[in-house]
Amino acid sequence: MIDKIKSDIFNHFNKEVKIISKENRNRNEIFFGNIVEIYSHVFIVSNGIETKSYSYSDILARDVQITFL
Repeated sequence: MIDKIKSDIFNHFNKEVKIISKENRNRNEIFFGNIVEIYSHVFIVSNGIETKSYSYSDILARDVQITFL
């Protein structure tokens, strides 16, 4: 399952994504940006102003939701 997530992210390298991540107290953070770097356990999303990293296991655990735009 993680391999499918990694391949989907690799196929959308340098393309725009929408990330919804669960924060504390049932709050969600929405982040738009491009996938700029891919590593074995995490990937980096940047919008030019802010840079954030997310792990593949967070997507699998449904703590992070990614939408390819």
